[in-house]
Amino acid sequence: MDTLNITSADAKIPLIRYPRFKELHEEIQLCQRMTAIAGEAQCMSLEGVTGAGKSTLVVDYAAVFPRYEISTGMVIPVFYAETPSPVTVKGMASYLLRQLGDPAADKGTLSSMNSRLINLIKDCEVKLVILDDFHHLIDSETNKILSAVSNWLKVLIKKTGATFLVVGIEGRVEMILDANPQLSRLLAARQTLKPFGWNPAELSTMTEFAHLIEFVEQAKLPLASVLTRTELLHRIHYATDGVIANIMNLMNLSAIIAEERGQNIIDLNILAMAFERRLSKHIKGKVNPFTEDGRFFAPQPQ
Repeated sequence: MDTLNITSADAKIPLIRYPRFKELHEEIQLCQRMTAIAGEAQCMSLEGVTGAGKSTLVVDYAAVFPRYEISTGMVIPVFYAETPSPVTVKGMASYLLRQLGDPAADKGTLSSMNSRLINLIKDCEVKLVILDDFHHLIDSETNKILSAVSNWLKVLIKKTGATFLVVGIEGRVEMILDANPQLSRLLAARQTLKPFGWNPAELSTMTEFAHLIEFVEQAKLPLASVLTRTELLHRIHYATDGVIANIMNLMNLSAIIAEERGQNIIDLNILAMAFERRLSKHIKGKVNPFTEDGRFFAPQPQ
């Protein structure tokens, strides 16, 4: 049997907590502080495109507040749950009960499940509930389902008094909130995790993207300097749309190809190969921006 040869290209890159990442963590903290002051739950929604890093951001936040045991039971300061798919409201209630340790999580009516769920959240002293991929609850977008989901969430928030952070695909979570004015008021903080920008008219966008790529290079392999640095970064941004998952797919595979070739640098040919193998089918309608002559590369934005 062949053995897997682990090289530096396979090393996991430390989490990059870039400025927007830190700002959103601060927004979550602010909601928790306001809940404590106001005596009413102050909640937040976080939306973004697929691969923007939403789950990474909230999982990283939750990791700072692990569960722990006291004499009276389990304390869960931050309760993180990833919404299954497909799932109904009752199925979601059962899933949350199971994650909180209810031995009869799938037993009873929705009403009894909700009562147990509310009590468990209180008993475990949960201060923040993070519901990731919440849009899975409305895979069927009928008015009846939207109403059921929004009402269920509203009752949970009001009865527990905990801060809720609802995370999902851009536009889909908003749809749930808009279905219920009371829920919309409770989740007044609306945030979006956008892809990295690249706009010559806003140099801060280019600087932030440049810093991100520098960090990845330090953890992996450096990029060749065949082109000017600005031109190369622009091509990487075009290739990935500034989406962090796309960036990491491109750079991770590029580093592996480079090491397989015995190179200690990532050149345009390697980037071109990585783009074709990992991004060209996912991000449709783009030419490969890493062709050697660059004649087919999209023009700089005005």
